[in-house]
Amino acid sequence: MRSPKDMRIIQIDITNACIHQCSNCTRFCGHHKKNFFMDWETFRKSVESLHGFEHCIGIMGGEPTLHPQFERFAQYLAERHRADSLIHLTRKPIVNFPQYIRDKNYFVNECLNQCKGIGLWTSITGQYYRNFELIQDIFNYQSINDHKNPSLHQPLLASRKEMGISDAEWIPIRDNCVIQNMWSASITPKGAFFCEVAAALDMLFDGPGGWAIEQGWWQREPKDFGYQLNWCEICGGALFHSGRLASEEIDDVSPLLYEKLKNTGSPKVKAGRVMVMDMKKPQPGQPMPDTKNRYLTNFNERVSNENSVLFPDTINAIVFCQSVETIIEKSNELQKNFDHIVMLAIDKVVSKKLQAVMIDQAKVTVISSQLDSFGRTLNKAIKVTGSTWTCLLKEYNDIPEKMIQQLKRVVLNPGVLYSLHGEQDVKIFHPYALALRNVCYDGISQCDSLSKFYALWNEKNQVILENHFDMPKNPDYDEWKLFTQEAKIEDKSHLYRALEKIAQDYEPES
Repeated sequence: MRSPKDMRIIQIDITNACIHQCSNCTRFCGHHKKNFFMDWETFRKSVESLHGFEHCIGIMGGEPTLHPQFERFAQYLAERHRADSLIHLTRKPIVNFPQYIRDKNYFVNECLNQCKGIGLWTSITGQYYRNFELIQDIFNYQSINDHKNPSLHQPLLASRKEMGISDAEWIPIRDNCVIQNMWSASITPKGAFFCEVAAALDMLFDGPGGWAIEQGWWQREPKDFGYQLNWCEICGGALFHSGRLASEEIDDVSPLLYEKLKNTGSPKVKAGRVMVMDMKKPQPGQPMPDTKNRYLTNFNERVSNENSVLFPDTINAIVFCQSVETIIEKSNELQKNFDHIVMLAIDKVVSKKLQAVMIDQAKVTVISSQLDSFGRTLNKAIKVTGSTWTCLLKEYNDIPEKMIQQLKRVVLNPGVLYSLHGEQDVKIFHPYALALRNVCYDGISQCDSLSKFYALWNEKNQVILENHFDMPKNPDYDEWKLFTQEAKIEDKSHLYRALEKIAQDYEPES
């Protein structure tokens, strides 16, 4: 067993709410009648209690981005446990997001910051994308897994006594548990724990709670774990080397633990999503992968092809109109390219003509000037297009259909204002951008021109799209290389090795 002080990560579990109820989840999602959301004061104390811990502090769930105060928690943790080196990243379009995150974890977290900083464990939900800009800026490590992939989870709710394992046999098995030796200690609203699964078991079965969340709790040695080791008695983490697909959302449990779950009123038991194991031959499912993470053989499988959260499946348009004739000529082209079109006419005469011409077009909304205010009119147009990617253009701009299709194949950062190469008047933005959320409705209303609206984004968050931006490459590689060249670091050999390895991963197979 390990002391928490020797771990690479200590987790703060801020909620056990999740969009999934994965098979054999380490947080037992689906078994709780009511989910918890850590309060601000407990989170603040948790962060302060880890002062002096020189490795990664993680935010975990459930799905942590579902917490109503996720943004506040993340910003506070970043301020109190900042990595030594932060690089503003993830501004350019990304083709292979899992590969990019692996590269970023390797170069920024492991090599540049020596695993010090903050981490996020997430299943890539809509709330993750809502906070995408913030997450990419402040987390130097991300563990992503949407659990829609061929990920295997081993049974956890099983007692060693039901398997007939004696005390003499048990101690070395327990002390070599891969979870306690490879994973994390954890803090929940009920205290601090030597093992993240022990923390979750305490929450599930309303245990006595953990150690006080106070400075230095994480320096305890295994000999000091005391009563918390009782949770190992009903945990299968050290016992099983096979598992079930997480996406099946069925738990494998021993008879004794099945009865305990029933007594808690587990919703998952009531729904029939639990299989009771035969303890005479309790190795169900497929052998766990012989990899470091034990769940997946390929990092790129951490985000399933079925997960559309990250991609712009809808692209709407706001078109500034001055000539009805020009718009009529381009109407078919616009409706072919965009999912919905808002035609914005500041001139009231043009607006009336457009409304008369476009009245039968289901994909088109015509907006006239609002109180003769450019900003108010733009605000209404943004409200109509909704929470999705929006293209700002003028009636004379040409938007190739190929460009729209390219956009739908890549991951874009919703915090960035993108310009189309060769068509500088064409901008693409998302209402999730912090630039817009920070100024709110009133800030946009005060913009008296497009140039004032564009100025809401700072320079680092304005990117020109290349002609071919959907090529399979790491978009930040050149920036990382330049950073390495200019960094005032005595020994850069580990950074250059990382860059070499990343470059090789993108070379075509011969």
